[in-house]
Amino acid sequence: MRTNILPMALALFPALAMADLRLPPKPTMMEKLGRGVANVTLAVSELFDSPYMATQEGGGTYGDTFGFTQGLSRMVMDTGVGALEIATFMIPTKSMKMPAHDTGQVEPYPPADLKDNWY
Repeated sequence: MRTNILPMALALFPALAMADLRLPPKPTMMEKLGRGVANVTLAVSELFDSPYMATQEGGGTYGDTFGFTQGLSRMVMDTGVGALEIATFMIPTKSMKMPAHDTGQVEPYPPADLKDNWY
């Protein structure tokens, strides 16, 4: 018994024609201007958010020292990136701000094998 390949190929053609091959939307000038204004105006919130998150992660002293330092550096970075995005908003690009990868801590503190004998 011979099978004809043409009917099978024609049966698959509508599925190929309906494939969604759109590219992601291009950034616009107004999105970049909005990101810049948001970064500049909301940068001060990092002084409160970073110590709070650090306190939740490592306790009061850790939050008061490392959290405040981290918040201060993030505030300066957000203000600078926001000002740069406002100054160059006529050239639409993706966000210049990188996601935060500060602690690098993967395992809980203390490690699971030391939970019972932690001093």
